[in-house]
Amino acid sequence: MFLKKISKKIRAYFRQVGVKMTLWHLGFLILSSCVLFYVFYFLYSKSLEEKDHQILVAQFNEYQAIYRIGGVSALKQFVKSTENSFKNSSDFFIRIENSEHNTAFFHSQGKSSIFNLKEIEHGLYESTKNPKKTEHWFYIKTERDEDDLEVLSSPMPNGDYLQVGKTVDDRDDLLERFEATFAEVLICALILGAIGGIVLSQRILSPIRRLITTLNNIKHGDDNDRVPITGNEDELEDLSHLFNQMLDRINNSNQAMRQTLDTVAHELRTPLTSIRGLAEVNLRKQTISDHDARNALENCIEGIDEILTEFKMMTDITEVESGLQNLKKEKIDLSKICQDIVDLYEIVADQKEIHLSLDFENSPEHLIILVDRKKIRQALANLVDNSIKYSPNNTEVIISYYKHNQQAVIKIKDSGIGINAVELPNIWKRLYRGENSRSEKGIGLGLSLVKSIVEAHNGSVEVESTEGLGSTFIIRLPC
Repeated sequence: MFLKKISKKIRAYFRQVGVKMTLWHLGFLILSSCVLFYVFYFLYSKSLEEKDHQILVAQFNEYQAIYRIGGVSALKQFVKSTENSFKNSSDFFIRIENSEHNTAFFHSQGKSSIFNLKEIEHGLYESTKNPKKTEHWFYIKTERDEDDLEVLSSPMPNGDYLQVGKTVDDRDDLLERFEATFAEVLICALILGAIGGIVLSQRILSPIRRLITTLNNIKHGDDNDRVPITGNEDELEDLSHLFNQMLDRINNSNQAMRQTLDTVAHELRTPLTSIRGLAEVNLRKQTISDHDARNALENCIEGIDEILTEFKMMTDITEVESGLQNLKKEKIDLSKICQDIVDLYEIVADQKEIHLSLDFENSPEHLIILVDRKKIRQALANLVDNSIKYSPNNTEVIISYYKHNQQAVIKIKDSGIGINAVELPNIWKRLYRGENSRSEKGIGLGLSLVKSIVEAHNGSVEVESTEGLGSTFIIRLPC
């Protein structure tokens, strides 16, 4: 289980855009460094090889001229003299092979034991297979396997072969130092590249993170939050400006819509109340005996009551959200409120053959909370009313409550139609009605009122629901 959690955290870490950017940056750095290394290594090794060849060719020409003039004896005398530029060098040799393929002269400087004469003769034999070439270059191994011997061989006018060779120790040492230096530089570059990549990705993605933070805050109800402006004047800063402007327009539109609805509710309440009063007066008159007329007046009064209730609810939501309505908080027993709700809706539930009950087994006998009794009772009544309204016959609605982490938790569970997962984030919005709820009366203000009341008490409300299997509304209030 522990390893699974660690593995999950590691996968989540490497899914971050900043980490991916850093890894791509390091990968590109390694690839480009390796390509440059091989290019420079090739050019550097070729340069060293050409330099060695120039030295060998110059020395070869010098030995060849001396041999032509004075033969082997003159060559012996020269290589031992101070004029020989190879005298102070190590691990080189001069060899003359006569026309009978015997060694006429062999001189070595340094450790002569490392020069394997048979290998040298074999190298000459292989190089002379192409008679068109006057100069033959070949490499052979010395008796120290880690060393290569580079040899220049060329025929003389009298049929003899002159060979000049030297080990490539110095060249190999330089290349090894080049490789070691490259490895050290690459490690330092990777460390600096990783640090630079992290810093760069953090800097580049910081506006995106601020945007994500703002979206999360708005998602949790802070409609006035905006993306901070840092003054970088780049494309991401332009995006932040445009995003803030869009949020302002949306917020202004929402406020205008709310003000319009509140105004409409306020302006229509008076004429609707007058119409209701007129209908009641006429309904009381004994002169109206027509059954259809009386039913029409009763339906008119009932319809107006529903509209006035919705208008009242709309006004309540606005007052609670704006803070214009002061909450009259008092210490009350939550068990009594829940029992009152059960008693209030028991008859309505019985009409639909729904069993409404208070779960005494999982609820304490008493739980004191500091709330506005009227408002909390209104919120619970809306939730219970919805549960009964959207539950089929012969089911049950259960209310329970308990204390957890200094909070009073109230649950209202039903076996109703449930809520579609796509619709869940929208059910708390004003005037929103889900696809499955449109068969019942209402305009979608009940849950908005519940949310406003609960949040005004510094609490929270949420729902757990599966379509077709029912819903559980959960209210959390500070104790």
